[in-house]
Amino acid sequence: MMASCNSSDDISGIFIGHNWRLTYVEEGGIRRWPSQENSYSLMFGENSFNATTPNGGRISGRWSADGKTRQFSCTSIRTEGVSATDTIARQMADMLRNAQKYDGDTHYLQIIKEKNHLMQFYNR
Repeated sequence: MMASCNSSDDISGIFIGHNWRLTYVEEGGIRRWPSQENSYSLMFGENSFNATTPNGGRISGRWSADGKTRQFSCTSIRTEGVSATDTIARQMADMLRNAQKYDGDTHYLQIIKEKNHLMQFYNR
Protein backbone atom coordinates (compact mmCIF):
# COMPACT_ATOMS: atom_id res chain seq x y z
CA MET A 1 0.00 0.00 0.00
CA MET A 2 1.40 3.38 -0.99
CA ALA A 3 0.49 6.66 0.58
CA SER A 4 1.48 10.09 -0.51
CA CYS A 5 2.22 12.86 1.90
CA ASN A 6 2.06 16.58 1.33
CA SER A 7 4.98 18.04 3.23
CA SER A 8 3.87 21.64 2.76
CA ASP A 9 1.68 23.64 5.15
CA ASP A 10 -1.50 25.36 3.96
CA ILE A 11 -0.28 28.92 4.51
CA SER A 12 -3.66 30.55 3.84
CA GLY A 13 -5.41 28.10 6.15
CA ILE A 14 -2.97 28.75 8.98
CA PHE A 15 -2.60 32.51 8.77
CA ILE A 16 -5.53 34.16 7.00
CA GLY A 17 -8.96 34.69 8.54
CA HIS A 18 -8.06 34.03 12.17
CA ASN A 19 -7.96 36.39 15.11
CA TRP A 20 -4.80 35.26 16.89
CA ARG A 21 -4.59 36.17 20.58
CA LEU A 22 -1.17 36.41 22.22
CA THR A 23 -0.53 33.71 24.81
CA TYR A 24 3.01 34.75 25.76
CA VAL A 25 6.28 36.25 24.53
CA GLU A 26 9.47 34.34 25.32
CA GLU A 27 12.94 35.86 25.26
CA GLY A 28 15.86 33.69 26.30
CA GLY A 29 13.67 31.36 28.34
CA ILE A 30 11.87 34.22 30.14
CA ARG A 31 8.14 34.34 29.37
CA ARG A 32 5.89 37.37 29.66
CA TRP A 33 2.18 36.56 29.91
CA PRO A 34 -0.37 39.30 29.22
CA SER A 35 -3.03 39.59 31.89
CA GLN A 36 -6.54 38.40 31.03
CA GLU A 37 -7.72 42.00 30.73
CA ASN A 38 -4.91 42.90 28.33
CA SER A 39 -5.59 41.37 24.94
CA TYR A 40 -2.93 41.53 22.26
CA SER A 41 -4.14 40.24 18.91
CA LEU A 42 -2.77 39.60 15.44
CA MET A 43 -4.65 39.20 12.16
CA PHE A 44 -3.27 38.34 8.73
CA GLY A 45 -4.70 39.34 5.37
CA GLU A 46 -3.52 38.14 1.95
CA ASN A 47 -0.18 39.93 2.31
CA SER A 48 -0.54 42.32 5.23
CA PHE A 49 -0.97 41.97 8.98
CA ASN A 50 -2.35 44.08 11.80
CA ALA A 51 -1.61 43.61 15.50
CA THR A 52 -3.41 45.53 18.23
CA THR A 53 -2.52 46.21 21.85
CA PRO A 54 -4.82 46.73 24.85
CA ASN A 55 -4.05 50.46 24.92
CA GLY A 56 -5.03 51.03 21.29
CA GLY A 57 -1.55 50.63 19.81
CA ARG A 58 -1.11 49.09 16.40
CA ILE A 59 1.67 47.21 14.64
CA SER A 60 1.20 46.62 10.92
CA GLY A 61 3.14 45.59 7.85
CA ARG A 62 3.56 42.95 5.18
CA TRP A 63 4.30 39.25 5.71
CA SER A 64 5.38 36.17 3.80
CA ALA A 65 5.74 32.51 4.71
CA ASP A 66 6.99 29.35 3.04
CA GLY A 67 4.92 26.25 3.79
CA LYS A 68 7.75 23.82 3.05
CA THR A 69 10.59 25.41 5.04
CA ARG A 70 8.38 27.28 7.54
CA GLN A 71 10.40 30.42 6.93
CA PHE A 72 8.51 33.55 7.93
CA SER A 73 9.30 37.23 7.57
CA CYS A 74 7.69 40.64 7.94
CA THR A 75 8.57 43.88 6.18
CA SER A 76 7.40 47.51 6.06
CA ILE A 77 6.55 47.39 9.78
CA ARG A 78 4.89 50.46 11.28
CA THR A 79 3.95 51.07 14.89
CA GLU A 80 1.33 53.57 15.96
CA GLY A 81 0.45 54.40 19.55
CA VAL A 82 2.69 51.70 21.06
CA SER A 83 3.56 52.94 24.52
CA ALA A 84 7.21 53.02 25.59
CA THR A 85 6.09 51.35 28.83
CA ASP A 86 4.28 48.48 27.07
CA THR A 87 7.06 45.88 27.15
CA ILE A 88 4.98 43.17 25.48
CA ALA A 89 4.01 45.42 22.54
CA ARG A 90 7.63 46.44 22.04
CA GLN A 91 8.67 42.77 22.14
CA MET A 92 5.95 41.92 19.59
CA ALA A 93 7.22 44.61 17.21
CA ASP A 94 10.80 43.36 17.60
CA MET A 95 9.79 39.73 17.02
CA LEU A 96 7.86 40.66 13.89
CA ARG A 97 10.77 42.74 12.55
CA ASN A 98 13.24 39.91 13.12
CA ALA A 99 11.04 36.84 12.58
CA GLN A 100 12.67 33.93 10.78
CA LYS A 101 10.27 30.99 11.18
CA TYR A 102 6.79 29.98 12.20
CA ASP A 103 5.33 26.86 13.74
CA GLY A 104 1.71 25.90 14.25
CA ASP A 105 -1.59 25.16 12.61
CA THR A 106 -5.12 26.60 12.76
CA HIS A 107 -5.21 26.28 16.58
CA TYR A 108 -1.89 27.76 17.70
CA LEU A 109 0.83 29.81 16.04
CA GLN A 110 4.39 30.60 17.03
CA ILE A 111 6.37 33.39 15.39
CA ILE A 112 10.03 32.58 16.00
CA LYS A 113 12.90 35.07 15.99
CA GLU A 114 15.53 32.54 17.09
CA LYS A 115 15.82 29.70 19.59
CA ASN A 116 14.02 30.65 22.83
CA HIS A 117 12.86 33.96 21.31
CA LEU A 118 9.26 33.64 20.10
CA MET A 119 5.63 34.68 20.44
CA GLN A 120 2.86 32.14 20.85
CA PHE A 121 -0.74 32.82 19.86
CA TYR A 122 -3.96 30.84 19.97
CA ASN A 123 -6.89 31.13 17.62
CA ARG A 124 -9.84 32.80 19.35
